[in-house]
Amino acid sequence: MVPKSVQYVVLGVLGVVLAAVVWLQFFRVPDPAVAAPAGATPARTQAAAAGSRAQAPLAVPEVRLGALAAGAGGETVEIGRNLFRVQPKPVAPLASPATRQVEMPSTPPGPPPPPPPPPITLKLIGLVDAPGGAGKIAVLSDGRDVFYGREGDIIDGRYRVVRIGAESVDMSYPDGRGARTIPLSVP
Repeated sequence: MVPKSVQYVVLGVLGVVLAAVVWLQFFRVPDPAVAAPAGATPARTQAAAAGSRAQAPLAVPEVRLGALAAGAGGETVEIGRNLFRVQPKPVAPLASPATRQVEMPSTPPGPPPPPPPPPITLKLIGLVDAPGGAGKIAVLSDGRDVFYGREGDIIDGRYRVVRIGAESVDMSYPDGRGARTIPLSVP
């Protein structure tokens, strides 16, 4: 076991080393001639050091706040745009009544278009191939009754079968409005 006095000496030396590292990291200004970027050759380091020594320190001009608020002769200068002041937007001049023209609609609005017809609520529940080349027959239902029809037939006195496809039926109202494709529904 190491005596306590040796431990205190080692702890003191480590404290001094830590203090030196902190001082070097935070309080010392690095010399550009000494600090070289990673991968730099000695020739590049020397050239960088010579270039940094040749540059003179930048001079910062004196700022006089009083001169900024007043113009060159001491008078206040009004600038066109001030980011720190809210101004109303300029109003465009109105045209005189003689030059102003009243725009009239070219065509008067007519009556509103008629409302669309109500949707067709039938469901296609099956298709039947009629024997003897009579064509396909669509089997339709409204939830209470079952209807059968070929292309061109009127169903329930309200709907016309326009076309019968392989898995759907095109329906419309007898006057041609409200065309809709009804897919085959699966129970």
